[in-house]
Amino acid sequence: MGTDTVDDRLAAAWEKARRLPDFRKDELVDFIEFLQTRADEDDVWEPDEEEEEAVRAWFEGERPPGIPWEEVKRQSRELGDGVLD
Repeated sequence: MGTDTVDDRLAAAWEKARRLPDFRKDELVDFIEFLQTRADEDDVWEPDEEEEEAVRAWFEGERPPGIPWEEVKRQSRELGDGVLD
């Protein structure tokens, strides 16, 4: 998206926000503050030592064997609709 398009969209959003009743403006401000706190929390994942080691091992192929696909299909067939009961 070009800078002009973003600027136009922000200008349009600003005009709409200015025309909101006061209680809606307060709700909008609360929502923007909520989004900001989420953005602060979600920006960076900082793995601890154990997570770093697990990720490294995964990419190097040192992961534990998973459940074979045929076993998963067999168990699914055996359970059938009983799972939903």
